[in-house]
Amino acid sequence: MRKFLSLAVMCSWVFPAMALAQPEAPKEAADDMEAGTEVAPAAETGSEEAIMAMPEPPKVAMDDMAEEEPAEGESWKDGLSWMVMASAFYRIGGYTGDGVTAGPYNSIGYPYTNYNGFGLNFAGGDLQYTGEKFAIRLDLRFGEGSFLLSPIAPIKQGYVSWMPSDKVSIDFGFFDTIFGGEVADEWNNANYTRGALYFNRQPFNHMGIRSAFELTEKLGFTVMVTNGGVLGGTPIDNNETPTLGWQFAVGADKVGFYIGGQHGAGGDNDNKNWENFFDWVLTANAGIFSLIANGDYQTLPSGGVGDGSLLVAYGHSLQLIFDASDKVSIGLRGEHLSGNEQYRLATGEPYLATGTITLRYKPVEYLVLSIEGRGEWTSAANRIYYSRAAMTDTATGDLIPNKRHNYAAILGFTAYIGN
Repeated sequence: MRKFLSLAVMCSWVFPAMALAQPEAPKEAADDMEAGTEVAPAAETGSEEAIMAMPEPPKVAMDDMAEEEPAEGESWKDGLSWMVMASAFYRIGGYTGDGVTAGPYNSIGYPYTNYNGFGLNFAGGDLQYTGEKFAIRLDLRFGEGSFLLSPIAPIKQGYVSWMPSDKVSIDFGFFDTIFGGEVADEWNNANYTRGALYFNRQPFNHMGIRSAFELTEKLGFTVMVTNGGVLGGTPIDNNETPTLGWQFAVGADKVGFYIGGQHGAGGDNDNKNWENFFDWVLTANAGIFSLIANGDYQTLPSGGVGDGSLLVAYGHSLQLIFDASDKVSIGLRGEHLSGNEQYRLATGEPYLATGTITLRYKPVEYLVLSIEGRGEWTSAANRIYYSRAAMTDTATGDLIPNKRHNYAAILGFTAYIGN
């Protein structure tokens, strides 16, 4: 699995029986392409495996490193790995105006687009070279969703790695987050769209340094020092103090557990208002069934205003994947997001719940077709969605949310290929 521990060697013990047919899951065959291998991440076995093999847990430092060094006498080209992809869709929902920008709980829009109808969320590729003790990686994403994924789009990742030993790697630059149970490249997940937990409770990427360690055959550890802000943010904002991130990964036969966090002052209240983020992911596989559970918790003293109280936001996600055949799979996802009383009072968001079902078909290798239905619900008092009858604010010209639920359908078309 690519999203597994940074050390590629650890992939073998977490899910030894599962060379996931599906690229990783969000935050990955494409996201976590292993340099130096001969097969693209999503087709490691070279067979027509089930599309929805279990999405992989959070990626860490050496997920992208080759498992073995090139043999003596081989060409330097053997250290090159690449992937190109494109993902397009047609979406129908109840929105008007800015479409899927769904109000205050999700101000950035999802799934990486701002409207219904036809769209191209991503087109791009990944390129990596791995040498004996170092590696360099550059991932690019263009398209209508690129600016929502990365603050320095079209760059999705760009970093240099040093591998002083086969149990340690150190990455310098801009890299994907290690947290969460879903990834940016949709074909690595249970569903075509990413969940509200992914968008509203988790970072996407970080700028700084991270290092991964293989402590034992079944225990890995990753540590990061990045620009300020526990939810990532831009490479230049909120950097008065650095943020410390960490993650432990424990593996057993067909089961993996990942727990970690981010901690930083973020410059608020004279750097005394420390914010904390915690994340856990549990993955399990039983033949044609796979499960991915994910929980996130964010605490902010005083909500940033210095009154001595504590704002707590949280969210949970459960994904189930059923591989009906080598070409067909079904993915289910349920989510619930909320917070303590201070959070609810501060945001006016008592809760958000989502439910998603995705049918996927892989007619040929490297091509994935998806049909998905998605529903979202919030409290009666918290109207955050728009209908065609939505009124316009006469002062601002903005649409006024008038619904507390929304239903949408999406057709997805994804192609990817690599070495």
